[in-house]
Parts: sequence; structure tokens; C-alpha cells
Amino acid sequence: MMRKRIKTACLSALLLSVTAEASTWDDIRAIEAAKGNSSTSAPEKTVKPAVKPARWSTLINGQRVNLNDWRVVVFMQSTCEYCHRFDPMLKAFSEESGLSVTAFSLDAKGDDAFPDALQATPEVMVQFFTPGMPVATPTTFLVNVHTLATYPLLQGAVDKPALASRLDEVFQVAMKGSVR
Repeated sequence: MMRKRIKTACLSALLLSVTAEASTWDDIRAIEAAKGNSSTSAPEKTVKPAVKPARWSTLINGQRVNLNDWRVVVFMQSTCEYCHRFDPMLKAFSEESGLSVTAFSLDAKGDDAFPDALQATPEVMVQFFTPGMPVATPTTFLVNVHTLATYPLLQGAVDKPALASRLDEVFQVAMKGSVR
């Protein structure tokens, strides 16, 4: 039970830290406008945070998944030669597909693809790398941003077709039983 609470807290912090994107300025303007501060250029009406339009992907079985509901988490190291091969492909895949990626670094340093990688704390490591799972880089997971359900994807570097195929497989498992 305690492990689940820690996992939920770690994943929530992760997802909150990476979801503050373009709407942050709108939120700040709305707060300032509500305070009556006229030094901002906020409109007088309340500004609602921007909602990302759905980004649908069709799986091999015909099922559709909104990629905004999911995030890939990658564990990497700045000195890992496999990460240097895999990370640029993962970043390009993310940009092409719209599936967001969060990078955690085991050595607290980023690489060219993910220069702002978050440091992988012991608490984060315990939440993702379950007992018996080897700690290796790169390792990727698929996380549902609403339920925080986590699914292991890959350990090691693969090419784009292998990543896409594995994602399709894991999405099918994750979506089993849910109506979308």
C-alpha cells in the first residue's frame, strides 16, 4: 500500500512537471487578472487552460488510442552508447507521432536528444524497476497519464519499426477491457 502511494506521488510529480506547457502563460495571466493587477495584458474574461486536441493513432487491431493520454518514459545515461543511438530515434518518433517522452538520467546528465533529462532518484527507480527487472539503459515504459498505470516497453536500443511494433503490442494490452 505504501509502495503504491509513493508510486502515485512520484508519477504525479513527473506528469505535473512535464505538462505545464503553452497554457502556463494563460494561467498566469488569468491569476493576475483575477487579482485585479492591470500590469498584465490579460483580457478581462477568465482564460481557460488550453486543451490539447486529441491525437489519435490506430493500432493494428483497428482500435484507436488518444496519444495525449499516454507518455513514454525513458531511462538513459549520458555515457551510454546504446542511448546515443536510441534516444535521437525516440525523440524523432515522438515528434512525428505526437507521443510525449520524459527522460530520466541515471547519471544526472542529459544527452543530445534529451539534454534536460530529469535525475532518476532512488524513489523513481524503485517505482519503475520492479524487483527482478535489471536496471539497464536505455529502458522505456509506457505510462497512462490519467491512471498512472505503467507498462514496460523495451530494454536496449531498437530501430523505429521495432519501437512502433512494441508500442502497438503494449497499447493493445493496456487498452484490453477499456472502451475508447
